[in-house]
Amino acid sequence: MAVPGLRLAWETARGSLGTNPLEIVVHTPAHWALILLIAVLVVTPLRHALVASSRLLGVRWGRRFADWNWLVRLRRPIGLASFAYAVTHVGLYAWFDLDLDWLEFVVDVRRKPYVLAGLAAFVLLVPLALTSSDAWVRRLKRRWKLVHSLIYPAAVLVALHFAWLSKPGVTAPYGYMLAIFALLAYRVIVRWRPTKGAPAVFEAEAPERHSRAD
Repeated sequence: MAVPGLRLAWETARGSLGTNPLEIVVHTPAHWALILLIAVLVVTPLRHALVASSRLLGVRWGRRFADWNWLVRLRRPIGLASFAYAVTHVGLYAWFDLDLDWLEFVVDVRRKPYVLAGLAAFVLLVPLALTSSDAWVRRLKRRWKLVHSLIYPAAVLVALHFAWLSKPGVTAPYGYMLAIFALLAYRVIVRWRPTKGAPAVFEAEAPERHSRAD
């Protein structure tokens, strides 16, 4: 997950970022924050699909949701990596685009919808990162799931930020937006029409618990 950031740093040091290196440096971390956020949302549908495939094929391993708990354990580091890229993007934007002029930032928020969408998404991601530890899972108990449901509006806002920021004719942001809406639609369908043998999606997305030995 650190590879995109290291590659960006390497290409920046080599001076091989093309004719507009500043734009690439500032926006590449935001791009990877979005990709990793989508990866977090993919975990549960992928887990359901793998269980269904194992049952359909009649294989012995993989027929239980517990067999794919290693996927659930990946969600936390992926989510934290997404937040790290988001922080990097915000810091670079503040440094290079605003020159740390917060009055200019207020003007950007008022005049540029993509800045407002990005700010709102970042604000929603902050409590997710701060409460990602096992200690916060124990402290918040049932409220932990409620707090971490903020990932859904955050993902939509990040996609909007990317789409509004992109130049006309660039279609990649709409592909990301379609993927996000498909993943959210899946959650709605499973939540309200759970099939036999498949738990409600919010149960499946419960935080993994580690023993003290971990």
